[in-house]
Amino acid sequence: MSTCNRKAKFGKVLGLLAAIASIGILAGCHRHSPEEKIQYVSEKIASKLDFNDQQKSLLEDITKELKVDFAEEKKIRLSLKSEVQGMIQSDQLDKIRVKSLIKERQDRMNSKIDKYLDKVAALHKTLTADQKKEIIEKMDKFSEKME
Repeated sequence: MSTCNRKAKFGKVLGLLAAIASIGILAGCHRHSPEEKIQYVSEKIASKLDFNDQQKSLLEDITKELKVDFAEEKKIRLSLKSEVQGMIQSDQLDKIRVKSLIKERQDRMNSKIDKYLDKVAALHKTLTADQKKEIIEKMDKFSEKME
C-alpha cells in the first residue's frame, strides 16, 4: 500500500475513531469497570447509528479486542506501579527511565494500530451515507465542546 493511500485510510479511520470516542463521553457518567464502559459505549454506538447485524458483529469484534488490550495494559501498569512510586519518592527523577517507559507504551500502542485500523476500516466499508453523516455530526458536537 502506498504511503499516500495509507495516510488517507488512516485519516478516515481516525475520523471514525474520533466519532466513537465522542460517543464514549457518555460512558463517563457511569461508575462501572473500564470493561463495562467499553461494552456500554459499543452498545450506544450501535444504537445511535442504528447498526445492522453485520455492523454490530464487526463492532463487537473491535470491542472484544479493546477489552483484551485494556486488560493487558492494566497488568503492565500495575507491574510498573512500585517502580513509578519509587521514582516519585526519589530525590532526583530518572529522566532516561521515564522516557523509556513512555517509549515502551508508545511502541505497544503503535503495534496495535494496524490491527485496529483493519477492523475499523472493515466497519467503515459497511457504513451508510446516513450513518457517516451522523458520525460527522457527533464529531462536530464533540469538537465544539472541546473548544
